[in-house]
Amino acid sequence: MTEALDYTSGNFVANLRFACSFSPSVSDVCRKLGINRQQFTKYLSGAAFPSRHNLRRICDFLGVDEFEILMPHDQFRRILQLRPHRSGDAPPVPEALDALLVQAQRQKGHLGRYIGYYYAYYASLSRPGFILRSLLHIYAWQDFVAYRRIERLNDGRDGPPDVYKYRGLVLEVGDRIHMLDQETLTGSELTHTILFPVYRNRVSLLSGLTMGVSGADTRQPSAARIMLEYVGRNVGARESLRRCRLYAPGSPEIPEVVAAYLCRPSGELAPPLRADPLAPSAEG
Repeated sequence: MTEALDYTSGNFVANLRFACSFSPSVSDVCRKLGINRQQFTKYLSGAAFPSRHNLRRICDFLGVDEFEILMPHDQFRRILQLRPHRSGDAPPVPEALDALLVQAQRQKGHLGRYIGYYYAYYASLSRPGFILRSLLHIYAWQDFVAYRRIERLNDGRDGPPDVYKYRGLVLEVGDRIHMLDQETLTGSELTHTILFPVYRNRVSLLSGLTMGVSGADTRQPSAARIMLEYVGRNVGARESLRRCRLYAPGSPEIPEVVAAYLCRPSGELAPPLRADPLAPSAEG
């Protein structure tokens, strides 16, 4: 039996100190976070543990998830060392892209209705015939609305799952919600999701199309239907992640409305859409 990971506040202290070592100074970290230096020093010394709100701010700033910063220190070091770190001033942004980012900043209040946790369902590109359920969290970050997504490629059989993590930005253009993210460990994958907005105060389901590349060796560009199921503003992340894996289309874990949207009436998964509709099919 695999030994359970030890998630403790003691790990948090060691991990926070290590993460801060990539910044010029603790004062610089506090200034960018907007947290009082005296209070932040208590976090570094272990004299106090941050509130849930401040913990989220710290994790968003460091580019890690809340459960990651509580991991055993050796594992946390490996995670952080795999990620590229920026130094110096950011390069200038092209004018057209800068205008798009300004538009995204102005939408923070409008997109606030979508903040929360979702289960994202879509046909697996690397395991054809299965539906992948992943956990997606939309949240406010500085002047923007951002999101993180975690995939666990496991179909319930023995063995640890392959875990992939993505971070991205949410904005609305042309009466459609656009979500663009990048895989965080290697930075070698981008995903673009386009969703239909809702016009009610209560968000329950969002549907649309997601485009990316298969995780298989072929790296085949594909597109598939996607549906987001709202879970809540606050959820138990570890419990929710345990329910994220590959499912057969007929699984009772897949809501009927989701299965009806993703699958053909016969229960067969709708095939991914091709970027080139004239390209020959896999069946020949």
